[in-house]
Amino acid sequence: MNKPVLTEKEKELVEAIRNYKKAKHNPSKELELYVIRLFELLLYEYEED
Repeated sequence: MNKPVLTEKEKELVEAIRNYKKAKHNPSKELELYVIRLFELLLYEYEED
């Protein structure tokens, strides 16, 4: 079975989610919003200016 190839933005999202989950006892609202923003960028394919 082949592993899927991730884009840099997808890798960034996965890493941000991992960091957010590691900080579950000290949650960061900024990190949560960053994860949501990355997800939305990928989902709707917005281009950052």
